[in-house]
Amino acid sequence: MSALTHLVFAAMRNEGPFILEWVAWYRMLGFEVLVAHNDCTDHSPELLKCLADAGWINVVEHTPRSDQPPKNSAHAALKQHPMTQQADWLLVCDVDEFLVLKTGDGTIASYLEHMGHDALGIAFHWRCFGNSGWKRYRDGLTHRQFKRCGAPGLAVNGNIKTLVKNPKQFDRFTDHAPIQPALDWQAPEHRIINASGMAIEKFQTGRHPVRFTDKSLISHETAQMNHYVIRSDESFDLKRGTPSASAFKDRYTDQFYRARNRNGHKDDSALAYSAWFDAVWAEITAVPGVMRLHHLCCMDYIARLCAMHKRPAEDDERWQSHQSALDAI
Repeated sequence: MSALTHLVFAAMRNEGPFILEWVAWYRMLGFEVLVAHNDCTDHSPELLKCLADAGWINVVEHTPRSDQPPKNSAHAALKQHPMTQQADWLLVCDVDEFLVLKTGDGTIASYLEHMGHDALGIAFHWRCFGNSGWKRYRDGLTHRQFKRCGAPGLAVNGNIKTLVKNPKQFDRFTDHAPIQPALDWQAPEHRIINASGMAIEKFQTGRHPVRFTDKSLISHETAQMNHYVIRSDESFDLKRGTPSASAFKDRYTDQFYRARNRNGHKDDSALAYSAWFDAVWAEITAVPGVMRLHHLCCMDYIARLCAMHKRPAEDDERWQSHQSALDAI
């Protein structure tokens, strides 16, 4: 690990088709990557191991109790991991969240030179993307398939993901922000700011953990967290009725879909990275064994989609396409 380390962490289960793009994205930004996984039934553990063996990521497996939301178990593993103890900055996010930086040269180190001098952390607000008209899942780059979203000031965009300095000082972590009750939040050096540099007073005076801010504080000025929570309608339908990994709640409802599936605005800010991303993508997909495991993960995912529709996966043209790609390797 380098002298100044920026670490990103995600908890995953059965996210195989989406792993390569997410890892490439955050490595492109200059993050070290740590992934926790549990109870997977697809080929993603093998894919993660392959990437770890090649030095792209670090991986930890955890085993939640039957009464414990998996994210809580994953965050406990994060707290104990040596990388967390050594990191200078930590961002906790999910595999459907892509940080887009608009200040500096595009790397997290450069961004923090402009924004991170006098703050304990920076809260990146969501920009929730809709299905962009995609009804069916198709393997491809998420940040290029989905470019339609709602207005910036929508209430759902008030949710934050927080990059924090010196993560070992915090008691524990959550999806949106860390928790450290003993910290003197009134001290100027402990400010959490938004992407406009404004202090979020909720961290100083509100109840922790902080998950969102008032609409008046939503900012995408210097950075935003692109949240591809819907993807295709077919992918969202696969989530329906499944308990959330963070609270065991029935989260993926019609109301959830309506609030986030907004497509009235175009946002292609992620495409500013295209040439740079393509270079990293070429590197990661050239890792021996990676594309074979990616195709297997996609086939696993398509099999789940077909089971939802009570159709044999082998009859699906998408499954057949990945099988042909495997045969050609």
